[in-house]
Amino acid sequence: MRVHDRDVEIGVAGRLLEGQLSVPERASGLVVLATDGAGQDGRRSVHVARVLHAAGVATLKLGLRTAEEEMAQEWTLREGSNVELVAHRLEVARDWLQRDDALSLLPVGYLGAGLGAAAVLVAAAHQPYGVQAIVTFGGRPDMAGEFLHELRAPTLLLAPAEDADRVALNRRVFDALKTRKALQLIEGASRGFPEDGPLAAAARLASAWFSDCFRAAAGPGVLEWTGEPSAP
Repeated sequence: MRVHDRDVEIGVAGRLLEGQLSVPERASGLVVLATDGAGQDGRRSVHVARVLHAAGVATLKLGLRTAEEEMAQEWTLREGSNVELVAHRLEVARDWLQRDDALSLLPVGYLGAGLGAAAVLVAAAHQPYGVQAIVTFGGRPDMAGEFLHELRAPTLLLAPAEDADRVALNRRVFDALKTRKALQLIEGASRGFPEDGPLAAAARLASAWFSDCFRAAAGPGVLEWTGEPSAP
């Protein structure tokens, strides 16, 4: 499937966030990928984007930090204030996409890893009717805090089965969610999903979740998630 790529810049509060917009022909939806874009996080987002494109889903890979912020400090998950900051930037990106005539009718989802795992949940809680699906890919979704109770969008939590701490916190998040939800433990995966096989399995599950949720948003009825990619 042919994919059209272009680099974009999105202005937020007088600063520029860099991103890459990739749109397959006859796209059925669009996923904003909230990752740090470097190291293991970058490798994961590249693989997930490739799987989504094969399923006909467009992506916007959005950097969480400006170039100046990357040089000035190392953001960590312990800096809770950054969750709200990144969430706001995701909301601005979502609004930016709506101003594009070619993309404005596509259902939109968020996928967050690392710091982005909490930020996508907060952003979706702020936009209860603007986001049709969410996937958290490891990270610390629990840092969304009280916003977990406000989510409306269907949410899939992907957790590394070999990391007991991450499994426990994802179970707590799952229990707190009041929307349609699923928790999938990825066998053989450790923190950060560095293993090729588990990473590929998680990417397929994420793709299936988005595809099913986007079909449900586009037409009547409620689709049950099967945990498998949709048949072509």
